[in-house]
Amino acid sequence: MEFKEVSKLSPLYKEQVRLLWNREYPHVIEQKSIEDFNQYLESLKNKNHLLVIENNRVLGWCCDFIREDECWFAMILDKEIQGKGIGRRLIEKLKKRHKKLNGWVVIGESYLKENKETYKSPIGFYKKLGFTVFEKEKLDSSILNAVKIQLKS
Repeated sequence: MEFKEVSKLSPLYKEQVRLLWNREYPHVIEQKSIEDFNQYLESLKNKNHLLVIENNRVLGWCCDFIREDECWFAMILDKEIQGKGIGRRLIEKLKKRHKKLNGWVVIGESYLKENKETYKSPIGFYKKLGFTVFEKEKLDSSILNAVKIQLKS
């Protein structure tokens, strides 16, 4: 397994990350096309991508970026590598570059993934890593229930 850091995703990696997003995130936030995903990525400033690659396949993606003068991140891991310390390693890499990390985390178990399995909220994972959960700061979205998390080093 290889960790690869890039500032720009190649077309192949971009499509693999989009498909990973669609497999592992709630279906209600599906990236229907590469154009949709490009639009999302273009909205992020100063982005940096960390990829987890095995046999030329992207199994994990973590992206840090600047929003409102703060560092934010998004992370997705394929279910076959979840629970193996890889998410923790990605967060550790981010902590080396940023004193404060912000993110949104989906709460609740009412969402389905693309394959119709229940999406399991990673809130417990982030709490274990020492993130503060801001229950009152919710994502302004009618389709997804998420709260802000933050880690200060």
